[in-house]
Amino acid sequence: MSRDTLGRAEVFRWCALIALALSIPSPAASDPLPVVRIGVVLDGPQPPGSGRVVLQRRDELLQTVREQTVALTRRQFDVRFPDDKQVAADWTRAGIRRAVDRLLADPEVDVVVSVGPFCTNELVRRTDLPKPVIASWALDIQAQGLPLERDASGVDNLNYLVAPGSILRDLRKFKEIIGLSRVHIVSDRWFLEMIPEIPDHVLAAQDALGLELITVPGEDSAEAILAALPADAEGVYVTPLPRLSAEEFGRLVDGLIARRLPSFSFLGQDEVERGILAGTRSTTEITRIGRRVALNIQRILMGEDAGTLSVLLEQPERLMVNMATARATGVYPSWRVLVEAVQITDEPLEYARSLTFDQAVREAVQANLSLRATDRAVAAGAENVSRARSPFFPQLESFARGVGIDADRARASLGSQAERTATAGLSVSQLLWSDAALANLGISKQLQRSLEWQRETERLDIALAAATAYLDVLRAATLERVERDNARLTESHLDLARRRERLGASGAADVYRWESRLATDRAEVIRAQNRTLAAKAVLNRLLHRPLEEPFVPESPGLQESWLVTCGDRLLPYVDNPALYRIFREFSVEQGLLNSVELRALDRAVAAQERVLLAARRSYWSPEIGLRGDVDRDFARGGAGSEAVAALPGFPERADRDDWSIALSATLPLWSGGARAAGVRKAQQELAGLRLERQALAEAIELRIRVALFEAGSTYPAIDLAREAARAARDNLELVTDAYSRGAVSIIELLDAQNADVAAGEFAANAVYEFLLDLMEGQRATNTFDFFISDEGRDAWFERLRAYFEQAGVKVRPSAEVRP
Repeated sequence: MSRDTLGRAEVFRWCALIALALSIPSPAASDPLPVVRIGVVLDGPQPPGSGRVVLQRRDELLQTVREQTVALTRRQFDVRFPDDKQVAADWTRAGIRRAVDRLLADPEVDVVVSVGPFCTNELVRRTDLPKPVIASWALDIQAQGLPLERDASGVDNLNYLVAPGSILRDLRKFKEIIGLSRVHIVSDRWFLEMIPEIPDHVLAAQDALGLELITVPGEDSAEAILAALPADAEGVYVTPLPRLSAEEFGRLVDGLIARRLPSFSFLGQDEVERGILAGTRSTTEITRIGRRVALNIQRILMGEDAGTLSVLLEQPERLMVNMATARATGVYPSWRVLVEAVQITDEPLEYARSLTFDQAVREAVQANLSLRATDRAVAAGAENVSRARSPFFPQLESFARGVGIDADRARASLGSQAERTATAGLSVSQLLWSDAALANLGISKQLQRSLEWQRETERLDIALAAATAYLDVLRAATLERVERDNARLTESHLDLARRRERLGASGAADVYRWESRLATDRAEVIRAQNRTLAAKAVLNRLLHRPLEEPFVPESPGLQESWLVTCGDRLLPYVDNPALYRIFREFSVEQGLLNSVELRALDRAVAAQERVLLAARRSYWSPEIGLRGDVDRDFARGGAGSEAVAALPGFPERADRDDWSIALSATLPLWSGGARAAGVRKAQQELAGLRLERQALAEAIELRIRVALFEAGSTYPAIDLAREAARAARDNLELVTDAYSRGAVSIIELLDAQNADVAAGEFAANAVYEFLLDLMEGQRATNTFDFFISDEGRDAWFERLRAYFEQAGVKVRPSAEVRP
């Protein structure tokens, strides 16, 4: 069933007619079916060169009409589309008139179908038609002055198809999204020649829209069209240009963008995808027109007059905006417009990069600034070890000093001391034994290892933060998509309510209620869109990228190659509660063994143990060192500076060099109780660290178990959420159908839509919720799948198998693959 509510009645009519056709007994094989020949008139042949968008859509429409008509009437009629009854005019008014006259006068043609705007325009102007005619490509009721009685043509044998208010609706929407005061309408010169009512319609539309409308004729040259647009043009409305080739149309689009002119397409999606800024018609409209033509052919063959068949082809407004063109022209739509619009080429490839789940995590641990700062801290810590080791190497010092004493003392020194002396020397020492220095070195090494494990802890935390941020982006984008779909569904329900009001099936209250709901839903879309942008900014910060740098995330599945602890290989070990309990015990054991937090704390405990040992040894372990000094008086002056005669028994004093060497051992005997206090302090701190480790182990075990409990609930919820979403959607389809027939109230439809939105959000996020729980469990066990090699994966499963066998459970690998 189509989700397009405005097209729902048409679909039901289609299905009912098919059912009616199937219920009519087929004639005997010997009885031939009545032959019906359908004549087709075209505006002209396909010109040589590149294909035109208008003519491509014409060919698609004709193909749909043929296939659907034959399929619908094959049990009652032998419907044929003879090649010699398909007449292509010559793109002139006289040629089109001759082609139409030929088919209307041909006795072998039972029904005439026009596929093209010009031949359609010729047919709808005729009031005396000898046979049924279906003009399938009318452009605008007012512009073409089409006959209309209620919702039919009112002309015998004439049926045409048109979307009500097409051009006026487009121009009104163009004004709404851009805020224009003047629009240039680019139209093929043939339209202006063949539809003389267009100038009057344009003048009337100016007053209705509050816009100045200026017609610009065009043919087969983009350059001519661009030259006809004045420098002060504000916006361009592009109607079908059948003579413009694909290359020329591209040049027209490029020219409009280069001049930063906003544009709006009558044809809609096809041309918006080619670079026109905006449009409302989707490509699927051609299929809808073809089906309606086939239905009307069948109804005519069953005896209905073509003049009584509905000519209105209801279609919801579905605004499409080319975001690349918006950026290039600098004409960016407002939040309100973007909420209701389908955004085409939202993130051009030259601006947005693709980013997978595992790429984001790996990039984060390489580029994150916090982690790089921690790397610097670890490198600085390594220098602490070098400093603690330095006392065990020889220490070399130099010195220089100047001494001045009074002259009397200098003379009395008998030359050993001068009144003024300048001395320089070297001192070398070597520590032979010091338990305090050894303890400092050992403690520094342990603290450095603890710091390295703390860095690993932060690396895993960054990996978890990146994984969580990535999944938050996907979840936010999913909720945004759900909110957009919900707003579009509300638009569809609003269109249905307006249609029911026009038909008298309901009052204005339903319309007001849906208008209120639509305003609320659009506000939710804006909030959801900004939540997505905020989530992307969080991830970009973790990746050390510009916060608003665009990227396209790829949604991960449950069978990704990097997911070790997920998929069919693990399922046999968690297939029931008893197995899952053993798996939790295994995960706890592995988590405690691999815990980087515990390893960091173990290094701190070892350092504190060495502190305690050093405090105890300080009572009996001396510090032993060797020291040597050499110095020279390089300047002497004043009294006592000259050598004097030696006294009896003493040599003459003339040597200026001195040296000494000493071996020392130092052991404090009493420090006022400081050493005893140091021992007691070290004991208490060590006991505290051991208790802290025990508490940390309990916290890690709890974190692992909680994460696995959560994953054990979110994984089965994936299928259940999808089932709930399908049921809610089916229920919404049924209630919408009932509402369109007046069988249920608006309240019941609102409830069904709310349930559909809630179920859709739950289903869309189920996989992400499970992956979040899985990532939390992997962080708790320090076994992120992103960083496990194939060998590590096999080793992990081997440990898992051995653990289960030790528990008395032998698990056989399963070939089952879960979604």
